[in-house]
Amino acid sequence: MARHGVGWMLGRWIQLLTIGALALAPLGLTLWILWLLVQLFSFVGGLIARPVLGWLAQSAPPVEALLERPMAEPLLELAFALALLTIAGLLAGNFVGRVFGEWVSRVVAKIPIASVVYASARQLIESFQSPEAAAKKVVLIEFPSEHMKAVGLVTREFRDTITGEHLVAVYVPTTPNPTSGYVEIVPAHRLVWLDWTTAEAIQFIVSAGVTAPDRITFHTAAPAPSSGVAVNQDRQE
Repeated sequence: MARHGVGWMLGRWIQLLTIGALALAPLGLTLWILWLLVQLFSFVGGLIARPVLGWLAQSAPPVEALLERPMAEPLLELAFALALLTIAGLLAGNFVGRVFGEWVSRVVAKIPIASVVYASARQLIESFQSPEAAAKKVVLIEFPSEHMKAVGLVTREFRDTITGEHLVAVYVPTTPNPTSGYVEIVPAHRLVWLDWTTAEAIQFIVSAGVTAPDRITFHTAAPAPSSGVAVNQDRQE
């Protein structure tokens, strides 16, 4: 101890702290994302659970005593949310679920602000779930400068009304939280189209580049893949 001195021990301690932080970072990030999901599910479940629990508390005194425990209400809200998600998952794949989903869409469409948010979120999720479009969803975009590139997800393709140029809307997620980011409209020829899947792109972003395919195309070497939108517009022109 005397041979190495206090400075060496302090440096060694900082080194161990750094190694430990890097070792636990994936677990910490996973727990953080799970915590965000739990908070979201608890909020949604609370919208249903609170009226039900209030009615039960008035009808049954033992239930009221149970709800006075510190963690009882949050756990019940989460349970309601998980039950709601399970029921939604069961209904989504059958006729009743599809009819109900169409009815919800019609109702939400009549609400001015909610209709825009709902339609946008639904189209975004459906576009990422489309197997035929998976091969042309991930791109490299010049961001934040022309000498640097970031991984982005294609959300829409269209044509310039004056020049007819092929334009692409690209969502650029941020690390480590891919639910926040930027939306850029870019000429298609300025993008590098990757053969990554959406899952590989999200893993790359969340892991800060640690998890990624072994090879990447950095420079533009091929034209952008054709899209249904672009083809249809070409035919109309």
